[in-house]
Amino acid sequence: MAIMDYISEFARENKISKELAQQILKEALLSVYKKKEGKEYENLEIDFEKKLSLNQIKEIKDPVENPVTDISLEDARQYSRKKNLSLGDTVKIPIDVSEFGRQIAQIVKQILKQRISEIQKDLIYNEFKNKVGEIVVGKIKSKAEGRYSGYYVSLEPKETEAFLPFIETIPDENFERGDFLKAILLEVSQVSKKEESQLILSRTCEELVRELLRTNIPEMADGTFVIKAIARKAGEVTKVVIHSNNDSIDPVSVTIGKQGSRIKPIRAELGSERIEIIRFNEDPRILIKNAINASRVLKNRIAEVFNMDLATDKKEAYVVVPNEFVAPLIGKKGVHQRMLERITGWNIRFVPYSDYEIKIAEKQKEVDHILGISGEDEVEFIEDEQIPVSLIPFSKEQLSTLERAGFEDVAEIIEYSIEDLARKCDITIDEAMAIWKVIEDNVEIEEETE
Repeated sequence: MAIMDYISEFARENKISKELAQQILKEALLSVYKKKEGKEYENLEIDFEKKLSLNQIKEIKDPVENPVTDISLEDARQYSRKKNLSLGDTVKIPIDVSEFGRQIAQIVKQILKQRISEIQKDLIYNEFKNKVGEIVVGKIKSKAEGRYSGYYVSLEPKETEAFLPFIETIPDENFERGDFLKAILLEVSQVSKKEESQLILSRTCEELVRELLRTNIPEMADGTFVIKAIARKAGEVTKVVIHSNNDSIDPVSVTIGKQGSRIKPIRAELGSERIEIIRFNEDPRILIKNAINASRVLKNRIAEVFNMDLATDKKEAYVVVPNEFVAPLIGKKGVHQRMLERITGWNIRFVPYSDYEIKIAEKQKEVDHILGISGEDEVEFIEDEQIPVSLIPFSKEQLSTLERAGFEDVAEIIEYSIEDLARKCDITIDEAMAIWKVIEDNVEIEEETE
């Protein structure tokens, strides 16, 4: 078989371009040339324009010092149509491939095979190095056990081989030869050992859920919705905090879809993993509450948040929930709690409601003392008229809180217990207590007697 025919067949068999095969051939021929003339010589021109042609490039010198690189003026005229040749000019001396010996074809084949593995690795690396973190689609080729255990996957559309380690599969999922899957391209190596793949896949990383949402939810793709945070325990639950750039479009209901029509296909791809969509809010209280409400950790019940204290200096949130929800919200080895902390950016401490009740009772005693009442006694102002909250020297924040909750005068505030006041104003017990302290210092109250 002629060398050019072999090159064409070699390119087809190895799924590389003819141009790349020719480049490898150039390297092979130059290698053979150096073996014949000497490793320091590279004065060989190789051309594939119409057919394979080889030319030795020589410089006109007088005298000729090196017959490999030099040629006399008289000899040079045989190889050039140029009439005015002079010392220092170069000429091309045609070389017959047969001059390299009868084994040239075999030598070229050997060098091509040695180089193709390296070339293919470079091609794969260059094609995929900028695709790390993207979804790829592939078909299971085989299953490997032992040191490198996992699945060999043929990626579409070029059937490039990738590897999905067992540790990067969703717990309890199992694939058979021919099964199709979607995964994230986790890693691309420029060099790999013989038994290893250059492309490593993952189905456990958070990016898989992020990319599935982006490709399945149009509002994600066009930028209407933005994923602010995501946390995942593969096979169990993924928590996704989403912000809508359009106030008229609710990110939770739209992402889930009517009767779950949008989220179900994504869950199916993940083995029915639960996906919790959480509405983002700049207010950490609301964000944390949204995240907790979305958690279905106890028989699909919603955990009620009774109260929340924030320690902004430590970025800690003390959240009061029903007693039976404390352990499930923390989760085994604290996994669920850490997921909530990751998506909210706050260290969360869950407080049982029973402990909170004790604190409420203590604060209520302080309020009762301020009012000067005990038991079922009622109170009244000694003033003849009601006092608008705007006349009491509350701080701007306290006044805004009270007005936002609908309070117009102090009499209305006194009707509420400390717990109810905190809940109505959506503030902490301590903040509610601070409001009472202002009332104590500025309003004279006496018991109502019959």
